[in-house]
Amino acid sequence: MISQQTLSILLLISSASALPIFNSKNGNSAYNANKPDQSHMFPFLAGSAPYFPYPISDNYYKIDTAIPETCTLKQVQSLGRHGERYPGYGEGETIKEVYETIAKVSKKNLADSEYLSFMVDPTYEFFLSTNASLELLTTTTDSINGVLNPYAGELTAKKFGTAFAEKYQSIIGDKLPIFTASNLRVFKTASYFSDMLNQYLGTEIDMQVLNELEQTGGNSLTPSETCNVWDVIVHQDIIDDVDDTYLKNIASRLNNGTKGLNLTSDDASVLFTWCAYEIDAAGYSPICEIFTQEELVWNSIADDVYGYYVDGPGNPLIKSVGSVFFNASVELLKNPPKEYNAYVSFAHDVNIQHLVAAIGLFDDEIPMTSDFDFSNTNNKKSWIVPMGARIQLENYECGNSSYVRYILNDAVIPIPKCSTGPGFSCELNDFYKYYDTRMSNITDFATACNITNLPTYQSFYWDYQNVNYTAPLAVGSY
Repeated sequence: MISQQTLSILLLISSASALPIFNSKNGNSAYNANKPDQSHMFPFLAGSAPYFPYPISDNYYKIDTAIPETCTLKQVQSLGRHGERYPGYGEGETIKEVYETIAKVSKKNLADSEYLSFMVDPTYEFFLSTNASLELLTTTTDSINGVLNPYAGELTAKKFGTAFAEKYQSIIGDKLPIFTASNLRVFKTASYFSDMLNQYLGTEIDMQVLNELEQTGGNSLTPSETCNVWDVIVHQDIIDDVDDTYLKNIASRLNNGTKGLNLTSDDASVLFTWCAYEIDAAGYSPICEIFTQEELVWNSIADDVYGYYVDGPGNPLIKSVGSVFFNASVELLKNPPKEYNAYVSFAHDVNIQHLVAAIGLFDDEIPMTSDFDFSNTNNKKSWIVPMGARIQLENYECGNSSYVRYILNDAVIPIPKCSTGPGFSCELNDFYKYYDTRMSNITDFATACNITNLPTYQSFYWDYQNVNYTAPLAVGSY
């Protein structure tokens, strides 16, 4: 069990074919008017909430993300996640099932409920009234609130593109390839991002689409798809041992407060998913208001443990998969293509998790367990990969020396034991030594994933002009 002291610390850290019961003619904008801001919940919603900057905890001081004044930017590498989206097919179905369970309760009993009276508010519109939007990016045209939804994935991508153009304009150039996985929401994110580079800098974008649904080996933005042994959960016993009393309490509280309702603990778990995705799609979610701060923290803890052993450093295979990205990153530093110096790619949350695990930005000496002191780690999945997450490697020269550092979700994350350079950076040769040490303890991708007769490295940054990657777009993801 997590200690009360630890829980108190975590609580201080924070100081998206069912039909609505009433189908509003004017959409959800009237319902959402003057609703409270819910951004304080984002760090606890398991990576499904809208984008937020990486929270700086007591282990890090806030470091200026500007390039140090005495230094000259030479190169930037960026890997981004798609922006805010609607839930996937499976997630959407489970959310609608819970919605329909609640909707079966009489309107009178719902109206009398302290927690669920919004269900019979004639201005409330359930955000999943059809299946047409599942898997897709939320935009200003398909959000319930339209342009009034501040968390539309379209806007997040455009804001990122604008900030990227402003900070890195000196090295972006007149033409730039942008690399994207072939999932439609990822492609749309890359496109909205690219529009800003074109609009503000006049940069001509050459979009390169890499297939994520076919096994393409390491020459991919989704190499885990080719890893036939990936997606095997390790330490399911530890995951199952995380205290789920908070889910039982939520179900009991809602059932006791709503006559005729019979939610289960599993249903209570789905409510967090509903909460996050409804914010993504509508800018506000009334279901989010049922949670206490302690329940939000417990939801985050449960997801952190799950993420640690599925797509994080607690799964030995993940570092091998992530090494595909790490290897290409170092090669770009050593042998950059001559025609451009900004390397921009878009994929999914797990791909960023895999890269971060390979780099070791959040390695903890003590593995997570159900009684792990969660106040002493920054390896929190929802902090690393919210919707619209992005990680950049910056390379700049200061005097006669070259340095690198990582920016994760608008925060400098120092490389462990290598951060004495300007802007808490790592001297380039020291970084190469750090890389060599990391890789000496990571099984190579081909061996770990049983890869034969397929590429084992990312060549697209160098060969895109000759290959011209044009994979077909797909709504479903791997």
